[in-house]
Amino acid sequence: MTAQTLQATEAATPKIQYRVTNWPEYDRALVERGSLTIWFDEEFLQSHWRPVPTGKRGAPFRYSDQAIQALLGLKAVFDLPYRMVEGLAGSIIQLLGLALPIPDHTSMSRRAKTLQVQIPRRARTEPIHLVVDSTGLKIYGEGEWKVRQHGAGRRRTWRKVHLAVDARVKDVVAVEVTTEPWTDGEVFAGLLEQIDEPIAQIDADGAYDTRQAYQVAADRGADLVAPPRANAVPWAADHPRTQALAAIAEQGLADWKRATGYHHRSLAENAMYRFKQLFGDRLACRQLETQVTEVHSRVAALNVMTYLGMPVSVPCRVSLS
Repeated sequence: MTAQTLQATEAATPKIQYRVTNWPEYDRALVERGSLTIWFDEEFLQSHWRPVPTGKRGAPFRYSDQAIQALLGLKAVFDLPYRMVEGLAGSIIQLLGLALPIPDHTSMSRRAKTLQVQIPRRARTEPIHLVVDSTGLKIYGEGEWKVRQHGAGRRRTWRKVHLAVDARVKDVVAVEVTTEPWTDGEVFAGLLEQIDEPIAQIDADGAYDTRQAYQVAADRGADLVAPPRANAVPWAADHPRTQALAAIAEQGLADWKRATGYHHRSLAENAMYRFKQLFGDRLACRQLETQVTEVHSRVAALNVMTYLGMPVSVPCRVSLS
């Protein structure tokens, strides 16, 4: 196929356009994301804020994990350094007329190294349909302009973020943060260990088309739906990869995706897109322990934003592009 023929084929490919049916509700949800009372209200302060003595002479009082997580949530949502978070929290408490102390920025930074962030999740009464994906976040190095002009330097470093998303309600239900050498398949088991509920199906890309990943899914009683790699060969006759290869050869890749519900995997890509649009593609912390906490704080905030409201889209027309 020539380049001209390929371009003509792509130009004639129909594209579905969508219309948001709940715009007033979604618009209000977007506004509420910026409300301080969503992230930091008086009831929470009265219930979880007051510090308790550590029992050690000369040691500062200890704030609850919920209080530290709330401050790190402010940091993530409004993209503030620790010192400004301390100032913002103090102003909020003062405006509420409460006589409460504030953790200083040093305490926040120190606690972030060991904090176990509690990611809010909605209760489920049926097996979950999961979609998984990963993306990279920069931690230090050159900006995009310098890279474009002069190329990437040696200090350009990344962290990989692996997410598992509930396809029905769009919550992030599991997250892992790794260094660059870790593959998606190696992290797969760790993601599923974070989920207590039964899992019905897991949609993933070709990186999960490995014997190990299929076995991890089978151990949880779940069907792993992953497109076979380009050089894939059949395994056992009843193996999911072998069945996928046969179905794709008979139906074509597009029909196989529709038949298996694989199109839901775009929800993971959409979650990654929202994650980066809302919080950026760079981590502020320099140590791995605090980077993990930073990512988990962002995921917790992302789920809250999901609860506030998401667009409901329906196809409205098909256009040729």
